Amino acid sequence: MRKTLESLSDKLLGVFVAKVDVGAACPPDPYYKHCYCRERSDFRQRCSQNGACKEFCGPCVVFRTCGA
Repeated sequence: MRKTLESLSDKLLGVFVAKVDVGAACPPDPYYKHCYCRERSDFRQRCSQNGACKEFCGPCVVFRTCGA
């Protein structure tokens, strides 16, 4: 009985709420990737992705003092 109710509730919920595959989504644009820490400066690069989830990143630039 419980399995029947769960199955019925899943079907009803599927009609009203769209299912989303979380694993298929690309990260939000833009995002930052850490490059390295050198000479007391922390470097990162700004990245984004196109519709096919292909990553595009800019150059590594200083954004803060290391350890700050």
